[in-house]
Amino acid sequence: MENNLKNVPIYNSKSILKSIKFDDFYFNSINPIEECEYVYINANNLIKRSKKVSTLVIGELGFGVGLNFLTTLKALEKSFKNKFLHYISFEGYPLDVDQLKNIYLNFPELQKLSELLIKKLPMKMSGVHDIDFSECNSHLTLVYDKFSSIKNFSFLADIWYLDGFSPNKNLSAWTEDIFKNIYRNTKHKGTLSTFTSATSVRKKLINAGFAVTKKKGFSNKREMLIGKKLQINNKMNINTSTLNIEPVAIIGGGITGASLAYSLKKRNIECFVIEKGSNLGNGASGNLIAFQMPKLTLDGSIYGVFSLRSFLYSRNLAINLNSSPDTDGILVFPNRDRDLIKFKKLLHLNWPQNLFRNFEDKLFDNYNCVHLFSSSGILETSKFLKNLTKSVKLITNFNVCKIEHSSQNKILYDKEGKYLRAKTVIWCKGFENNINLPQLNIPTSGQVTYISEDIDFFDKKFNYSYGNYFSQAVKGVHQIGSTFSKDIHHRNKIYNELNIKNIPLFLKDNLSQNINIVGSRFSVRSSTSNRLPYFGSLFNNNEYFIGGMGSWGYTYAPFLSEVLVREILNEPKIIEKNILQKLNLENRI
Repeated sequence: MENNLKNVPIYNSKSILKSIKFDDFYFNSINPIEECEYVYINANNLIKRSKKVSTLVIGELGFGVGLNFLTTLKALEKSFKNKFLHYISFEGYPLDVDQLKNIYLNFPELQKLSELLIKKLPMKMSGVHDIDFSECNSHLTLVYDKFSSIKNFSFLADIWYLDGFSPNKNLSAWTEDIFKNIYRNTKHKGTLSTFTSATSVRKKLINAGFAVTKKKGFSNKREMLIGKKLQINNKMNINTSTLNIEPVAIIGGGITGASLAYSLKKRNIECFVIEKGSNLGNGASGNLIAFQMPKLTLDGSIYGVFSLRSFLYSRNLAINLNSSPDTDGILVFPNRDRDLIKFKKLLHLNWPQNLFRNFEDKLFDNYNCVHLFSSSGILETSKFLKNLTKSVKLITNFNVCKIEHSSQNKILYDKEGKYLRAKTVIWCKGFENNINLPQLNIPTSGQVTYISEDIDFFDKKFNYSYGNYFSQAVKGVHQIGSTFSKDIHHRNKIYNELNIKNIPLFLKDNLSQNINIVGSRFSVRSSTSNRLPYFGSLFNNNEYFIGGMGSWGYTYAPFLSEVLVREILNEPKIIEKNILQKLNLENRI
């Protein structure tokens, strides 16, 4: 995996914003907001159409300075209560945050929204970035890649904004292949609009399948283009208002169950969590803290891309829900020769410094290579689980052992004969998932050890990963671990001794007091044979399964739960098709 994004030189004055690379302007200098409203919002009848749907999907080629996105949010402020906007934008040359800050000074009417966008913008690196705008009932997906990468995704948009640089300046953004993929990813009666009226663009849109008409252009521009898809899709997106899925029963009160509840609740979908124990995080999700970091690979492997996508979404969610203590990140010490070689090569792949970088300190002179993942860190599990499930009903001490299916309901029974009713069921019980597929359910145990906080411990806000891990102090203790065993039934005193033994010498030498073990925790997690989790349905009867997170639950589960909810609600899943195929349950049996 390599970060292919480069710095974007621009010329910026009070009235002009120009790309030096493409020798073209980002927007009309007279009144860019009015231009956006005319060319994109009004041309697609956005306000009228938004009143007829519960979920609106807008695709865009050319995020640029984000002006179309911000103006769309502003236009929908009053008419989009209790509805949901998914805005998907492709951008091959994203601007830096500092550049955008200066540009937004020219748009005081968008100040509130632009400040929110600046706060949420992702690291500038290749790939897909999911950004939650729950404040605006919206979700922004930024695909930092060439426009041609649209071929890797499958979704259906109601509206498309085509806003790349002019065809005579950037011909590669206006190809027939791109338009054919836009057509494939457009709903029946979906529309598009663009500022250009170029004959070559009109002909390519027609060849792709769109019915194209001309309209008076903005201001002194003579004409612009509007397109419409008239052919019915073979597989239509179903409007969420027609889905009969509520209430949704979530079986399992760990990180996956809590993440599912969050993703459903933010869409106003009625749901409840069923937990066999007495509280959330009763099983593998119940350690005091959890690490969140990506597993980077040298190639564009499915495993590496999925890990990075999951990390970016889940880490931002934990921070936004105030569940992560202040931290300076995670220091990684490669403990095998192959890892040492890999990390040295990763340094040359142009990743942002705040994702990871080489770290030097005299304390680590004996280590050949140390990396700092400064945007990674830990979270407090109990706080995160609680914040994810706010206002969601929790049913404890109920162990589902049988489900009866009928055309109207599902009846969930425990061993005592007590029952609950639901329309939809999602299993997320880890190694106890009701799925008889050994390759998808490999139980392993792990034990963490808690030692008293060392008050004088150096670099208090760093966490350390060295094959095992050593956390910064939280609530008076450091968490260290974790062991790995096929014995899923017995905790063992020797596991604590093993965790202590594995602490690197430089850490032991800098502890100012004897190591005082104050507790431990043993739990069982579920992995899969190829290390990738799974999600989906086997029977197509409103019964779903998600699991196989292994020891990466707090990195994988929030993101994959969001993907599953989009699957259930027939919303766009902006994740590469080859990754979806590997994660989908139907393809794993």
